[in-house]
Amino acid sequence: MPTDLRIFGIRHHGPGSAASLLKALDAFRPDMLLLECPADAEAALATATHPELKPPVALLVYNPKQQGQASFLPFAEFSPEWQAIHWCQRHGAHLRCMDLPAAIRFATKEVTELSEQDAPEPQADAEPEAEADQQNDPSGSPSLSGRESGGGVAQDPIAYLARLDNHADSEQWWETRLEHAPGHADTFEVVLDMMTALREELQRPESDDTLLREAFMRETLRATLAQGYPRVAIVCGAWHAPVLRPELLKKEDKARLKGLKKVPTATTWIPWTYERLSYSSGYGAGVLSPAWYELLFAQPRAEVVTQWMVRATRLLRGQDMDASSAHAIEGTRLAQALAAVRGLELPGIEELQEAAVAILGGGYAEPLDLVQRALVIGEKLGEVPAGLPATPLQQDLAQQQKSLRLKPEPQPRDLDLDLRQPAQLERSYLLHRLRLLGIAWGEPEEVAGKSGTFHELWTLRWAPEMALAVIEAGRWGNTVLEAAAARARHRATEAQDLEAVSLLLEEALRADLGPAIPALVGRLETIGAGTRDVTHLLAALPPLVQVLRYGNVRRTDTRQVAQVVHQLLPRLCIGLPAACAGLDYDAAKPLLKRIEATHQALRLLQDASQEADWYAALAAVQRHPGSNGLLAGAATRLLFDAQQADPEATATALGLALAPAQPTDYATAWIEGFLRGSGLLLIHHRPLFELLDAWLGSLPEDTFREIVPLLRRAFTDFSLPERRQLLDLASHEARPPAAAGAASSLDWSRAQPVLATLQGLLAGPATH
Repeated sequence: MPTDLRIFGIRHHGPGSAASLLKALDAFRPDMLLLECPADAEAALATATHPELKPPVALLVYNPKQQGQASFLPFAEFSPEWQAIHWCQRHGAHLRCMDLPAAIRFATKEVTELSEQDAPEPQADAEPEAEADQQNDPSGSPSLSGRESGGGVAQDPIAYLARLDNHADSEQWWETRLEHAPGHADTFEVVLDMMTALREELQRPESDDTLLREAFMRETLRATLAQGYPRVAIVCGAWHAPVLRPELLKKEDKARLKGLKKVPTATTWIPWTYERLSYSSGYGAGVLSPAWYELLFAQPRAEVVTQWMVRATRLLRGQDMDASSAHAIEGTRLAQALAAVRGLELPGIEELQEAAVAILGGGYAEPLDLVQRALVIGEKLGEVPAGLPATPLQQDLAQQQKSLRLKPEPQPRDLDLDLRQPAQLERSYLLHRLRLLGIAWGEPEEVAGKSGTFHELWTLRWAPEMALAVIEAGRWGNTVLEAAAARARHRATEAQDLEAVSLLLEEALRADLGPAIPALVGRLETIGAGTRDVTHLLAALPPLVQVLRYGNVRRTDTRQVAQVVHQLLPRLCIGLPAACAGLDYDAAKPLLKRIEATHQALRLLQDASQEADWYAALAAVQRHPGSNGLLAGAATRLLFDAQQADPEATATALGLALAPAQPTDYATAWIEGFLRGSGLLLIHHRPLFELLDAWLGSLPEDTFREIVPLLRRAFTDFSLPERRQLLDLASHEARPPAAAGAASSLDWSRAQPVLATLQGLLAGPATH
């Protein structure tokens, strides 16, 4: 008995294609369904009918020995392939994947970075050269590169057909003519005839990748037919449909597939998002409007327009915008009128959006960005049950996410952690450990209005591709703690300077990586023992001091770190004066930032002996004749702020730095370093202000004009109130002596009786 073979070619992956496919399958009732999907994903597709697997999800096929070789195969509820898989499960039909295995693709094609699969067929509207880079994608929509760009017939045959029908966009044309009239069993006959005519007319040369895939699909078809199934259905990309006939190229196919190399592959399901399915993400499978398609698939066609407009109105009303039932009614009528004018059976998303802008947005599209995100693109994250195959690290992460109540979500959300509470401290540990593994689920934010180190602010956002990062991190260990500790130790062995290791140690303490701390401290001691560069010592100390502070908040043992600090600080203090000598301004400026950071860090330690060594080093920098003026002035200011130099000594240092014998550029740089950060010192210490004022007044006019631009740098960090107070002081100093004498000659005893009257006059009439 000959086999009855039917081919259902799919180009557009909207709900209309899914509805048409379901109706066609119900009419044909195949015993075997061949799906264009990598053959090594077949076993994983058997779990697609798990009741707790809720789309959007993606099947991840990857090389476990080289995780960079990976492909995502996304599915939505309205994907025709997803519906075909579930149809087979409901009706007891066999399902077989017929596309070229990823094991062969990974072996024959170098994959150097994470790449998402494109459409399930080489797009008829894609460049021939780019076709070799396309892989199948059951999410089923063309990629951005496949959109109409005005090319010729050979470049975009579907766009050619669209232009014949006065449509500029091939995707919109396909949706209008085929998606808006679903449920017809002959739709796939039309698609097959159209693709056959296009391929015969164009005779376009195919890429090696496409020829290899089509050869494998035909070989799979021949093997299936040889097994004697009465009815066989093929669900594939429309462009492939005309050549999937068993009698074509038998010898050529066998020769092309002979001796191909393979690599090992593994599969797992991961949650996906509608944003990743959409064109707008720039990374997705290219579905035009996921949320709109979901509504089309789930709701009766007679109600879908009204449902969408009502949801848009309710969404805007929730944001305190003017949106009523009357707006929804008028918006629905306008969308239907637009569809009628354009000859459409049903308003599409373009008509709905135009009507919403006119009625709900008052003619402006900006207020409807929320509607675009929620009802056109959609904010939905799929769910994957814990029982499905997963790596040990994935399972451990999922268990921690559940126990700590940190559910992955695609939308950004803020998380405020109080580290004094054990549960929230554990959340902090998890987020820091993931960051050490390169999984940036949480981004730390600056803490505002919180005291001490007891609070952390995070912004959480789970991106689907992080699932691959979790799989990649699995090579470091089977648990998050074990993997993060191993990764930290590996990074420490690769680090070549103190700053990198000290920063890594700070991250490890935040993540509570107890197993990794001894190795990191040992690496720090090894590098520190051979480091003579003061710049590296200055860069390393602030992170180490932060580590010591975390010992109080995170209950970690930091005694080893304290020992390293005690070893590094004396060498730093000895070498600092020489490191500050002989530098020009450009070299001194970055060094000053490191000195200030180290100064603040050491003051936090509150260790008297260490602070004494540091202050002695700063005093040596101040006195050293070869010190750069910027660094000498800053050292003077730091000593004064720390009450290690009294006002008289500071005034003496200022006078010496601004003496006429000093070069102008040295004096200007000294003032910039001395006044760095705040003008309060000048405001509240009049002798210093008067000394600086006298120095400026003694400069010749030509010299003054030259240094004014340089002096402005010293005042750029002052706040506006500080500048005003300095201006008032300067104005007061500039008053003529006669005015001051007149003010001092007033007889206040005689003026006192007049003041009460003046006060009453200035206060104005009383109010009752």
